[in-house]
Amino acid sequence: MAYEWFASAFERYLRTMELSQRRLLDAQQDACISWAVAWLQGPALPEGELQNRIDSSLLGSVSLMQAHADNQRDLMLATEKSLNDMHKRLLSQLEQSGNHPSFTVMKQALQLGQSSGNAVSKMSRQVGHFAATSFSSASLNAARDMRRVLRRQKP
Repeated sequence: MAYEWFASAFERYLRTMELSQRRLLDAQQDACISWAVAWLQGPALPEGELQNRIDSSLLGSVSLMQAHADNQRDLMLATEKSLNDMHKRLLSQLEQSGNHPSFTVMKQALQLGQSSGNAVSKMSRQVGHFAATSFSSASLNAARDMRRVLRRQKP
């Protein structure tokens, strides 16, 4: 039983890492392409095109930061699923062990631990997602705000 749980947890971790690696490589490729395009044709560009290139580079950075946040969230989910599987297996073993009073206390403790762990995990995933999306787009929003201020100041 312990072997099956460990094998499934390790397999889940490997799948998550493969997905994370693909996601990160795609984001890195997009960022490098947008950065290279921004430098290839030189600085003599119309203002609108220059602004588009700056935005493109910033979006590449946003994608890169979001890929890291998504990878962290996926690893947290894989860990949560593995712990839930372990709790279910332990509860199943305890239920097959009989009705001794000490088993009842252990079952209650496992159930309480599982439900509180799930609540904390869900909360931290939501907070992490909000922080990652807000933080990753901060540079793009700052650049747009700066442009608005500059436009207002031009005669």
